Amino acid sequence: MFSALLCFSLASTVLAQSPATRPAQIILIRHAEEPRDKHNPHLSNSGIERADRLVSFISTDTLMTRFGLPVAVFATRTTKDGYGQRTQETVAPLAQHLHLPVQTPFLSRQYAALAGLILRTPGYAGKTVLVCWTHSSLPQLAGALGVKPRPHNWKDTVYDQGYVITYAGKKAKLEKFRELFRKELEQEEVDRP
Repeated sequence: MFSALLCFSLASTVLAQSPATRPAQIILIRHAEEPRDKHNPHLSNSGIERADRLVSFISTDTLMTRFGLPVAVFATRTTKDGYGQRTQETVAPLAQHLHLPVQTPFLSRQYAALAGLILRTPGYAGKTVLVCWTHSSLPQLAGALGVKPRPHNWKDTVYDQGYVITYAGKKAKLEKFRELFRKELEQEEVDRP
């Protein structure tokens, strides 16, 4: 009940935001690939590779850069059990490239608080903000950022998809994208009949 009230309150806040106070776009991604050992809170080797390739993708893709490079990078805060590190490890190379800190003020379930922070920070107005979050909370985060209807649940096995949220007047628009890297593009060519 409290969560529903908080989301309703936040949605009202999103709609009340003037276009001049919101970011131009918010990029939402999930953490990169995890290891087979579910108790290992770090990225797998392929996850580390994806995190490294993310630097070029976010820095050069025209959808990602149309409002400039990110001015802020967010990831989930690490829990006492060590979880939340994958989101931080995923964006660490990008943040280093951009000379930005990886901000981790909230746990994954605190997506509404993150949305409120992003939408009311004047320094983000008209700019790009990037968020790496756990996939189970990404649809709720998109909803808290004003996207209606909220996107479907994110599949556990999908690591190469993301969302870009832009605002037109009082309406939030969500676009999906895929991070297609050279190796994956070559594999897709081979797999085509």
